[in-house]
Amino acid sequence: MIFYFSATGNSQSAAEQIASALDSKLISIGLALRDGHFDFDISGDEYLGFVVPTFAYTLPAPVAMFIEKLNLTGWAGQHTFGVFTCGEGSGDEDAALTVALKNKGIGYNGSFDVVMPDNFILWSNLPSEAALNRRLSAARNTVDTIIAKLKNKENGRLTTKTPRMPFMPAEAVSTAAGTSKMRVTDKCVGCGTCAKLCPMGCISIKDGAPVWEGSCSMCLACLHHCPAGAVEYENQTAGKKRYVNPDCKVQETNKY
Repeated sequence: MIFYFSATGNSQSAAEQIASALDSKLISIGLALRDGHFDFDISGDEYLGFVVPTFAYTLPAPVAMFIEKLNLTGWAGQHTFGVFTCGEGSGDEDAALTVALKNKGIGYNGSFDVVMPDNFILWSNLPSEAALNRRLSAARNTVDTIIAKLKNKENGRLTTKTPRMPFMPAEAVSTAAGTSKMRVTDKCVGCGTCAKLCPMGCISIKDGAPVWEGSCSMCLACLHHCPAGAVEYENQTAGKKRYVNPDCKVQETNKY
């Protein structure tokens, strides 16, 4: 069974590639969080995998929340691995996942990294189309290499260090209190795509427009997937190109 978390499709595309090659069931962590679904049986599964992005060199808050609530039955020493998609390099995410799984009584066979297009556009701009395509092509080849190692039950990177931060903390947001940095422009059509994709369930549609309340993981799924390009983070994302991985299938359709 392969669990994945993805905002823009980078981790989803890698997870789809891996699950297909290993003949494993694919489960969306974002969808499971939104549905409150935490019970999974992996009896008979050969692999237990987590394919997730790196947030500030550690685990995204939704991934840590999901694993903490995960009620996994049937674990009997399956080959357990992590695959981390990242913009440039890895950090403490492997250590954070090791600890999170250990707390659930689950062993770990190590992690692998896949460099993908960096799409956290609060800090940077997307590269050119040619550069994006080169990085995506290299990522597909990297995933193929990882798959070959997994089929041979090779261990990935193992660590004994303590993570400096177990996960990227969620950010408190509340439009009602006037403190949310997320906003929409007058291009918003009230379609609700942002609310459907939010793993934290912190977006609701009120008076035909999204309102952010509660805790935001800063995954930016709402921003990148908005069909009208109406979602902004303060003034830091205005005019910047959005990104969705072209290889992933329809977003968040996996059921249990």
